[in-house]
Amino acid sequence: MQSIIECLKKGPSTSKELQAATGLSQSTVSRSLKKIGDGIVQITEGRSVRYAATCNAFGVSDKIPLSIIGESGKASLIAYVRPLACGKYFIEPKIDNFPSLFLGECGSGLFDDLPYFLLDLRPQGYVGRQIAKRLAQQSEDFPADPRTWNTNHIGRYLISNGDDLPGNFLFGEPLRLRVRQDPVAVTQKDYPALAEKSIKGDPPGSSAGGEQPKFTAFNRKLGSHVIVKFTPKSDNEISARWRDILITEYHAAKTLDKSGYPTAKSDMLEMDNRLFLESQRFDRIAMFGRSSILSLDIVDREFVGYGGSNWSRVMTELSRQGLVAHQDLQRTRELRYFGQLINNTDMHLGNLSLSIDGGRFRLLPVYDMCSMGFAPKGGELLPFNFHPDLQDTDLDEDQMESVQRMAHRFWKAVASDDRISKCFRDYII
Repeated sequence: MQSIIECLKKGPSTSKELQAATGLSQSTVSRSLKKIGDGIVQITEGRSVRYAATCNAFGVSDKIPLSIIGESGKASLIAYVRPLACGKYFIEPKIDNFPSLFLGECGSGLFDDLPYFLLDLRPQGYVGRQIAKRLAQQSEDFPADPRTWNTNHIGRYLISNGDDLPGNFLFGEPLRLRVRQDPVAVTQKDYPALAEKSIKGDPPGSSAGGEQPKFTAFNRKLGSHVIVKFTPKSDNEISARWRDILITEYHAAKTLDKSGYPTAKSDMLEMDNRLFLESQRFDRIAMFGRSSILSLDIVDREFVGYGGSNWSRVMTELSRQGLVAHQDLQRTRELRYFGQLINNTDMHLGNLSLSIDGGRFRLLPVYDMCSMGFAPKGGELLPFNFHPDLQDTDLDEDQMESVQRMAHRFWKAVASDDRISKCFRDYII
């Protein structure tokens, strides 16, 4: 048995490969694998079966529960994540009709790292950096910059702090069995205090991605979880420009919504010398319910591998593989063209999200759509300059004209907003 385990530490192997490596007979290998029991997993790829040895990981065990929270708020065990002695990870389904997309590109459930949909839950962006700093203050094991975290850091964080992660996954037994706590309910009048708390490094809520200052909360009046972005309090040209950017995000969402594109429901308000943009989360349902959300970036890494920032290119390949509907591909092309027309230079793959719908990914409402090309760069305010590159639209003439009319309505709405700065209005007009 020891020689078999040593072989499996090098990687998954078939019975014949184990026989060749150890010099043991087929029957001896078979008996030894059965004796090891649950410490061995079987990985099926077509007609081939490979065996792998498990190991403990993240300070827990070699069999970590993976659950999802449904619309009612109840958690259901769907699989176990099995860390392997060779450094890989294996998904062991525990339900019938297990979504094939959770098994990865190879379809076997074997991953070189944590399954892609868990890697997407690591702390990211503005709020994620603050979480990492706080963890670094509490434990010297954690780097202060979440971008330098390794798999061990991510896994330990998800198991210990996964109560309010994006989407609907729970990773680990403690979270699955923890008594559910009501979220702290707030109203819009609490937003200034929550903004101050966030600025001081104690961000309320979960690790929402993105670089703009923000916090998450549960709005009692709306009965909805929200993400709230806010502008600096200072009264200068840079602060005014960030106000302009936030206003463009508000009007982009309204314009797209009126044109029939799913968007996050949003509201804008001014309090305490700040402008707040409140967006209702579409990965949350009422107080406790949740739904899936995966960034196009993480889906691209697992199923495509293009990288870059071209939404349409990645979605085209996903469509070719039958992983997204043509309607979602077409809508993505139109959204990307609209973003180009409003000077959105921040349409990276992390700013478009998908959910899992059976054996396909489904496009989720658009968010973070704004005129980011006008934002300050490195703390400096640059002159207004906008010359969009529209060579690669993937749209026919009628579709382009439709999106252009939508962009025209957007710019008209922004120019009519009394809250934008005079210099921005003069530039638009």
